[in-house]
Amino acid sequence: NEGLVIDNTIEHMMSLDYPRDALRVYVIGDASTDQTPQLAQAAALRYPGNVFHLRREKGGQGKAHTLNHGLAHVLDNDWMEAVLITDADVQYSRDALTRMVRHLPDPKVGAITAYIKEGSDPGGFVSRSIAFEYITAQAASRRAQNVMGVMACVAGGAQLHSRENLIAIGGAIDTSTLAEDTYTTFLTELSGRRALFDPSAVVWAEEPDALTSLWKQRLRWARGNLQLSWAFRHAWFRPFSHRGIGGWVFG
Repeated sequence: NEGLVIDNTIEHMMSLDYPRDALRVYVIGDASTDQTPQLAQAAALRYPGNVFHLRREKGGQGKAHTLNHGLAHVLDNDWMEAVLITDADVQYSRDALTRMVRHLPDPKVGAITAYIKEGSDPGGFVSRSIAFEYITAQAASRRAQNVMGVMACVAGGAQLHSRENLIAIGGAIDTSTLAEDTYTTFLTELSGRRALFDPSAVVWAEEPDALTSLWKQRLRWARGNLQLSWAFRHAWFRPFSHRGIGGWVFG
């Protein structure tokens, strides 16, 4: 149910500084009951061959299931060389995608994430606090992780994967954890490819501006990270198995 933002998001994607014949936008609807399907279908008519609407009739199973519904379609087509996974309320700067894809010619790189900034306007105290947090959690921490050669998380709203990387990690997103973006990042690195953070690729996301919504979001993240820590318990503090994730500093 993203009817308030989906049309604007599609228009932003279609206005990127990126070759139109090399760009396709797939809107994966999770059994929406508002006007989201109608808006997505109208966009597909405005941009034939560039915008597609895929609807799941059974919704509510979580983001990973919805993503897998879309990935099954795009991986089935040889045309696709890379996939950008984003959210309905994320908007990209005009050159963000171009800056992200420039890393893909390196076969050692499997995934790239952008610099997500808090974009609520006007923002309140909570969203402004999140904006400051994003500066420290992304602009600082992820730059440091680039230097370390290991990335903790390719952000869920801005993750670009090469086709080869998606196939290497199983061609689907793990559905057993609430932190599917971090899980995918770890699989990428454990399979031998790098995950990178490009601070010059800027995207904007709308974050919670109420303490109740923020609490629910962070509780979901915390549960996901606990699930993730258990799932990859074999990797922690074992530099002989993986120099990055298994390193003492990263652990």
